[in-house]
Amino acid sequence: MKTFATGLLAIGLVLSGAWPAWPAGEPYEINVIMPMTGAAAFVGKEIADALHLVEQDVNASGGVRGRPIAFDILDDQTNPQVAVQLTNAVIAKKGQIFFGSVLAAMCNAEAAIVKDGPAMYCYSPSIHPTPGGYVFSAMYSTEDILAVSLHYFHERGLRRIAILDGTDATGVDADKTLDTLVHLPENAGMSFVAIEHYNLGDITVAAQLARIKAAGAQAIVSYVTGGAFATILHGMADAGMDLPIVSSPGNMSYAQLASYKAFVPKELLFAGAPIFVADQIADAGLRRSVSAVAAKFRAAGIRPDNLHAIGWDVAQLTVQALRKLGPDATAAQIRDELNGVRGYYGGLGRYDFRAVPQRGLSAGSLTVVRWDGETSSFVAVSKFGGRL
Repeated sequence: MKTFATGLLAIGLVLSGAWPAWPAGEPYEINVIMPMTGAAAFVGKEIADALHLVEQDVNASGGVRGRPIAFDILDDQTNPQVAVQLTNAVIAKKGQIFFGSVLAAMCNAEAAIVKDGPAMYCYSPSIHPTPGGYVFSAMYSTEDILAVSLHYFHERGLRRIAILDGTDATGVDADKTLDTLVHLPENAGMSFVAIEHYNLGDITVAAQLARIKAAGAQAIVSYVTGGAFATILHGMADAGMDLPIVSSPGNMSYAQLASYKAFVPKELLFAGAPIFVADQIADAGLRRSVSAVAAKFRAAGIRPDNLHAIGWDVAQLTVQALRKLGPDATAAQIRDELNGVRGYYGGLGRYDFRAVPQRGLSAGSLTVVRWDGETSSFVAVSKFGGRL
């Protein structure tokens, strides 16, 4: 368990020359359930870094009506059972909103016990909350991410696609989504020539990759996050396969991808957020927001990526709601306030919860990027929506 200290904030003068009104009341605590250990620990660490910055940013500007905010990080160990235990503990504390977890298996397990509150903001795109309910999902949906990815492949003339997914909840969701997308008119002529699966704890996928190669696939979709994805990349390198492969944005971590440098294929692709392609953003408001968010992280010595932006946006959206409603807001009030947000600019895009309930973001904010292992950077290879 870790609560970030708020006493490390640097105090500065406002333009009027007066000292800021620093929050001095009892902290407004927001519990955050996510993996700080286990297979998805790298996701939790980066989101925790973002929450640290949000805590500083919010408390430097008065907190929530004079009360500082504090994020209490609870380690679910990348384990759905532990996530449920922690969620029950959070419910018992009478908190009105909590964040986490980061993978579909954990979030789905948590969501089952918060149907009547408190509000829950999951960091995974692979859950599908009921409109009007208490569960929210960060980022774009699995459908948006994979639709943009397939559109990009289709426009490049890559029609023979292989799927290599895990057998977990995220993989099941991706399989179902891909089966729907491939039958849409805009993907005419596209087919899945191989559909392979593996257990995320497996140490090799050699057999699956051999079948993909034999099927004549032109590209691979692998919606897997973390160390299990490294197993696939290792396997491709060992098999001499250099096919374009698109994966989950959960892998868009500079630190994580840099550790894969020895075996990254030439075309490792992602449907990425605006924070990676600020120079391509036509919306002036969004461009300013993305640049400002990136500057906050750089000032703290952090090179911001997708996971940082997720952590930042979820926390800032929640704080905006709490500042409007007050720290005594109920879960229902927070839920309704979030679902009324329109035109909010963050690091991931322009949010409109009325158009996209419980999520706020759509495919129009995504562009396909390639990971350049030599420069450790993301390079845009499409326009927004996956168009060439």
